[in-house]
Amino acid sequence: MSTITDTLSACTLFGNLDAARLDLVAGLCRGRSFKRGDLVFAEGDEAGELYVLSTGSVALEMSLQPVPDRPAIPTAVNVLTPGDCFGWSALVEPYTYSLSSRCMASSSVLAIKSDILRGKMDADPALGHKVMTMLATLARRRLEETRLRLVSGLGIALLQGELEVNRG
Repeated sequence: MSTITDTLSACTLFGNLDAARLDLVAGLCRGRSFKRGDLVFAEGDEAGELYVLSTGSVALEMSLQPVPDRPAIPTAVNVLTPGDCFGWSALVEPYTYSLSSRCMASSSVLAIKSDILRGKMDADPALGHKVMTMLATLARRRLEETRLRLVSGLGIALLQGELEVNRG
């Protein structure tokens, strides 16, 4: 059975912390459970908590409105697995979630109140530096993954269009 510290150690955001700081963050965590299909948070909500996925899977979604005057379509941009963190907008102003998160399976998370974590990071600049450095790394990786998905999707759409023109 995995402990809170084990789950945090596997997380990009906290995996590089020393034992004392890891224990400090572990003390801020509370467990929450969600069923398949549950929304953990919605795009545009005030970001009050940061999450680390313990079990299950979570899709990060954004609302796309390709046709004006039509309803927005929730579109998955990433699927998270245990050890991944999400809701990191809770650590960055304006503290508003930029995506929605929906459970793809029954899931359990560690939830951390962001104002308390930010206070600990302010009180311990080394903790703040390590977490924010890893947050920047995580954001860069997620942006690269999203970019690759968009480029490969666009490439497929362009190729299909080119094939249709050549057939016509």
